[in-house]
Formats: sequence, C-alpha cells, structure tokens
Amino acid sequence: MLGAIHFSRRQSRPYDSLFYSLAVLATTLMIGLRYEVGGDWVNYLEFYDAVLFQPLSYALTQTDPAYGLLNWASARLNFGLWFVDLGCAIFFMIGVARLSSRQPNPWLSNLIAVPYLVIVVGMGFTRQAAAIGILCWALADIRRDRILFPILLVGLAALFHKTAILFLPILLVPVFSSNFVLTIPGIIGFVFLFNLFLGSSSDHLITTYATGNYDSQGAGIRVAMNVLAAIAFVAFRDKMGFDKFSRSLWMTLTVLAFFSVVALFVLPSSSGIDRISMFIIPLQIVVLSRLPYALSVNSRPVPSVLLGVILYSASVQFVWLNFADNGWAWKPYQSIITSDQTIG
Repeated sequence: MLGAIHFSRRQSRPYDSLFYSLAVLATTLMIGLRYEVGGDWVNYLEFYDAVLFQPLSYALTQTDPAYGLLNWASARLNFGLWFVDLGCAIFFMIGVARLSSRQPNPWLSNLIAVPYLVIVVGMGFTRQAAAIGILCWALADIRRDRILFPILLVGLAALFHKTAILFLPILLVPVFSSNFVLTIPGIIGFVFLFNLFLGSSSDHLITTYATGNYDSQGAGIRVAMNVLAAIAFVAFRDKMGFDKFSRSLWMTLTVLAFFSVVALFVLPSSSGIDRISMFIIPLQIVVLSRLPYALSVNSRPVPSVLLGVILYSASVQFVWLNFADNGWAWKPYQSIITSDQTIG
C-alpha cells in the first residue's frame, strides 16, 4: 500500500478517528459554503448564471464536464453557486483527508495542507481543487496489485480539470518500472485518453500556458515550496517508511518538482508551470509530515523537527495572507450562512 510505514505509528483510538472526521467535515463546509471568497469568484458566478436557462449540452461543452454538470444541476434545482462549490469541496477534502490518513500523523499532514492547498487552491481554484483532491485519493490508494481504481480516479479528476489526465503516466511509473510488458499498452492507453480529454484543446493550452506570455505572480514561490519538499525527500527517502513501489512514485513527483524550476527559466509563461505545480503539492503533504519521523531514532517524532514543520506552515500562511498580491480576494472570509444570501 502506498505510504506503508515501516516505523511504528501511534495506535489510532476511536475518538481520534471521530475528531479527525469532524475536522475534515468542518473544513469541507468552510470551503464549500464560502461566499465571495477567491480570485475567480466572479468568473465562477458568471458561468453559473450563464447555464441557468441553457440545456445540459451547453453546460457540458463550455467547461469541464463534471463541473458543468454540477452547475447545470444546481441551476435546475435553484440552489445557487454554493451547491457547486460544496460538491467540489467534498471531492477535494475526501482525497486530501484520505492521503493524510495514510501518513504517520494525519493531523500534521492536514495542517501542512491548510496554508496553501486548502485556503488558496481549495477556495480559489474550484475545478482544479476537485481534481487535485481526487488525485490525492488515487495516490493514497494505489499499490502494485491495485491500479485500476486509481486509474479510474484520474479519469474522474480529468472530468473536473482536463489537465489532470497528464497525471496518469506519473501514477503509472512504478507499474511500468516493475513490469515492462505493461509499458506499451500503458502508453497506448494514455495517448487515447489524452486525445479524449485534451485533443480538441491542446493547441489552446500550449498557446496559453507554454508559448504565451501569461505570468502568475508568486509562481516562483509556489514552485520553491515543492522543491523544498523534493530536497527533503531526496535526502531522507530511505528513512521515510516508503516501500519500493511508493518510493518510485514520489521520486517521479520529486523529479517534476526540480524540472519545474528549469521550466520557469526556459518557458516564456509561468502560468502553465504554476498550474502544473499545483498537482505536485501532495508531495509537500507526504514528505514534510514524515520528516519528523524520518529523523527519529526511536520511531517517535523529533520535537524540534515537528515544531519546525509547524512553524514553516505557519510562516507560509502569514506570508501569503499579508504579502500576496491577490490575497485581498480571500479576505475577509465570508460564508453563505452568515451573509445576507439565502441557501436554496
């Protein structure tokens, strides 16, 4: 199983699981029931309004199918944008929580996810957040003898954000490296799915994210956060409790994290690298949460390292809230429940 732990792990108690589930539920509601939070809030609202009186075919073809379906269903039920956001938040948090639960300290894993993945991505990039959450689910469940379900999850993620299909070869690298016979059919399958999801829009994506001059402010910082986790993985991968299959998978993401640094200097647009780097964020959750255990000699977290990881996460939160150019779009946090809007 991915994330199999060779060092000891504190035995989970029933009330731990209850509190963990309640924390995940509270976070899901915080993300899903937000109101006027996130840099693209107006764009999402405009699309919801656009499908109010349109057939399902319009909603499915004007955006990614799963997101279009959620908007169309919510519009027909007269629920509002909150229903769409909550649906995406559920997919997002199920995946993040499941991946975190596979780590030695799920609470620490979720804490690491909060400053950027939960707050910025989860409440700002609705479609991609749902896709990332589903990919986290796939990462949590993939193992050598169980690859079909994670592959299906990648397909589901691509229905929310078509670029998620690019994650499929990353997920299958450990499979190909251990069984060369599967490589050719795997490549054929990826080419088929690539054309299915991205064939009609590949030229637009290349123009927008690779050859265009579209820049994302803060892209370098976000790439650096992935690289920090990548460095930690390279330095301590043999002490982090990964089996051979899992180590191969996370090494692939590590290589991509390093490659993204080069791409920032080579490509004229940083937006594409910025968007792709979001799919590498799970590396931070897994590696940084295991670091206090990797440096331990008695299978218990090293207090100073544990505190360092917590302070690092807090500093990421502080810097983004106070210095991000678009941070104003997330402040103050508002909920549909406390606003003058009505649910339904």
